[in-house]
Amino acid sequence: MLVVVEPVSAQWPLGEGQFWGKLSWFHHETTEQFRSNGDKLPFINSSAESLSDALFLDAAVGLTSRLDVWLQVPYFDLHFNDDADQRHSSGVGDVRLSARYNIAQLKGGGFPVSVRVTTKFPVVDFPIDAEIIPVGEGQFDYEFWLESGLSLYPLPAYTVLWLGYRYRTLNEETTRRPGNEFTFLAEIGGTSLLGGAGGKLVLDGVFGQPGEIQKIQLGPDDRRQILYVAPTMLYSFADSTLLEVAVRIPLLGNNYPAGALLSVGLFHSGSLWN
Repeated sequence: MLVVVEPVSAQWPLGEGQFWGKLSWFHHETTEQFRSNGDKLPFINSSAESLSDALFLDAAVGLTSRLDVWLQVPYFDLHFNDDADQRHSSGVGDVRLSARYNIAQLKGGGFPVSVRVTTKFPVVDFPIDAEIIPVGEGQFDYEFWLESGLSLYPLPAYTVLWLGYRYRTLNEETTRRPGNEFTFLAEIGGTSLLGGAGGKLVLDGVFGQPGEIQKIQLGPDDRRQILYVAPTMLYSFADSTLLEVAVRIPLLGNNYPAGALLSVGLFHSGSLWN
């Protein structure tokens, strides 16, 4: 759930006074995980099952014709059950705040290029108890993105490419600093000429480096990686409201839960001023 699929229009600058909001629900259940060597196998405790639901609220506002700010707030409801116990945690997860600046509008505005800086704020402490499922990671992260999109007009279609780097800081409670991560998102989509239906195909991934514990560098088995493909259906109720249904299918991973995620999102845009 680290990368939330974006609404169709999110790549282009919003414009001063314009906004969009999106509420996304994710459901994930699995009895398998990607081990450190990439093999997809049952959890080490073979009776274990992971059940996760999450709500993501994303909101963005255009402050100028080139500068957008974006807030993301998640809420998690997490279960991990096995023969020994049934564990449950819920609550607000780490919050992300982004600022994106459009540095170029090529091809008459059909090819925007932007940079985005994101800070992830820990809003809950990371539990030391291994029997408690964390809803947050307990440390600040800083992300740096280069983003572009391309309108395929006169076809009712577009493409998007994001490339990012996530710098992860020390969790002082656990004395662990997770490994930094390379991230990306590639997307192609469009709308039907026959009405409000459309679709997109998204490929997004996180490729991490090994972390540290008490300033001791860990080996390659510690890295976290996941690559998803997400076929997505879209339906537009009006110019400003869009329904999105997707299945996020993991293609490969390391130290990550396996199993597909179902997501449903409702997107709305409008004007706050101007």
